[in-house]
Amino acid sequence: MKTRTLLAGLSAMTIALSLSTAAVAKDSYRVAVIRWEPNDIYFNGVQLGQEIERKRIEEKDGVKIEFTVFGANDVSAQRNALDAQIARGVDGVLLVPWRGEAMIKVVEDLAAKNVPVVVSNAFVPKSKSTFVAFDNETAGRKGGEAIVNWLDKNRGESWRKQEGVIIELRCIITASFDIGRSAGYHSAFDPIVKDNPNIKIESHEAGCDGSKARKVVDDMISRYGKDKILAVASIDGTMGIGGAIPAFGAQDMLKKSDDPAHIPVATIDGTQPELAAVEKGDLTHVSVQPATGEGIVSMRLLYDMMKSGKLLDKSASAGTFPIEGEELWAPVEIVPSEAFDGDWYKIQAYSVPEDVPAADARNWANQMKAAN
Repeated sequence: MKTRTLLAGLSAMTIALSLSTAAVAKDSYRVAVIRWEPNDIYFNGVQLGQEIERKRIEEKDGVKIEFTVFGANDVSAQRNALDAQIARGVDGVLLVPWRGEAMIKVVEDLAAKNVPVVVSNAFVPKSKSTFVAFDNETAGRKGGEAIVNWLDKNRGESWRKQEGVIIELRCIITASFDIGRSAGYHSAFDPIVKDNPNIKIESHEAGCDGSKARKVVDDMISRYGKDKILAVASIDGTMGIGGAIPAFGAQDMLKKSDDPAHIPVATIDGTQPELAAVEKGDLTHVSVQPATGEGIVSMRLLYDMMKSGKLLDKSASAGTFPIEGEELWAPVEIVPSEAFDGDWYKIQAYSVPEDVPAADARNWANQMKAAN
């Protein structure tokens, strides 16, 4: 009798487990992709990485993953689009928030419903989420050091004792990526300014907009004079390429990077216009934010959660996320976050032209060009 009861119990457990597995295992998934505006080159690169990984998963696991993509540089537009997709039903969300703090409630609500969300570029504070981005502070530091090294090499260290201004072009001063990059730039500049108060750092928010950045640089030239502009540190690529460089060109201040009269400009992204400007000698440095890497890792993490039916919990300690092949953005570190309830999957920043040349086929912008 006891044996029969035990067997009946095991059979019931087996059926329950089978039903549970069937509830999780699916042959199709609907993913809401909420990102910045459609003409943003960088986020087109992120989306390319997500599409590359989606194709790999579909071929490997025989599933179908449907993307519904919406892009806007506006909090309300992003929220409305995401709410509409949630109402229709989604299995997961890939989110690049215009302002992370505006997405806290919706991300928390999705977590409560066991719907996985992978956030990239700028995290959603205090939320239960998984975050993918490169180390913004390291990227800013690399850019700041490139500017300082160029000035030391081409003008001698005497520039550190003279008057001048470094223009910092910021995107969104409350966004985590902006804060990190700015901190990185300042780690290179602030010790010099501390030793010589006659060097000033002019920081201005220009919304990742080339035309607004152009006005900032024009105003700084008018205020300080052409000969006092030491460098430009741009939080992104658009403000450097679309703002600083055209402003210099219009006032006969644009010199090649091998000319001591060159005004060093550093950017962070790694778009095709940035790489082209480096090759021309107009742009001094790019800290590459690996777009396709961000896309590949974010999609892989989202699929793992959708497939298992379980959200990722914050790790007890740091680790490494396995990546096949030799990628410029590897290794991917797993860092338990104190800013939100989850892990930061940290991909690596690298420099053009210091680490690899602009023409290197592994640069995400060159991958994107080849794909098109």
